[in-house]
Amino acid sequence: MTMTKRILLCIGILLVDLAVFALPLTALFLIYILIVNPPWFRDFLNRLDEPGGTDQIG
Repeated sequence: MTMTKRILLCIGILLVDLAVFALPLTALFLIYILIVNPPWFRDFLNRLDEPGGTDQIG
């Protein structure tokens, strides 16, 4: 079996796996938040920590 056929077979297996088990978008979003630590998420957490929680808007 040539290397090209092996690579194509691996890609085919990966695509079938992704089609059957669907990419976990929530996990990717959590990974993004943990790695990047965006300012909007820090602001959200700080607002939760304030007295009154998220009842205060603005």
